[in-house]
Amino acid sequence: MTHTIELRLPPTKDAPASARRALDDLKHAVSQEGLDDIRLLVSELVTNSVRHADLEPSQWVGLSVVVEGGIVRVEVVDPGPGFRPEISRPTVYQESGWGLYLVEQVAHRWGVIDDGTIRVWFEIGPVPLSRDAAQGARRT
Repeated sequence: MTHTIELRLPPTKDAPASARRALDDLKHAVSQEGLDDIRLLVSELVTNSVRHADLEPSQWVGLSVVVEGGIVRVEVVDPGPGFRPEISRPTVYQESGWGLYLVEQVAHRWGVIDDGTIRVWFEIGPVPLSRDAAQGARRT
């Protein structure tokens, strides 16, 4: 079964929390551990868009999540100016600068697409199924 989430968020400080709440729709599809990893990375990427994309209040940050065959693909999209992905190992004393480092550590694959908008994507998987999804899979 395929699960999808498509969302546009205003570029405000509340956007990361709204994105995390939207991921609640996946609780019947993936395990709690998988959902925690997805929430962490989505929160980091949405925060990056809000902080660094220099968006106007009328613009948006997009979130797209597709869970299919145990693979979770997430894209965070914004119409900002783009960036050159640089990953450095942050120190424990840093309050920021953890986003792409965490994506690199947790995701199985990730990248950046600049096609007029900026798309930072990652994939995790296969992720363990939630109990509900696992029981449904055994019945079919």
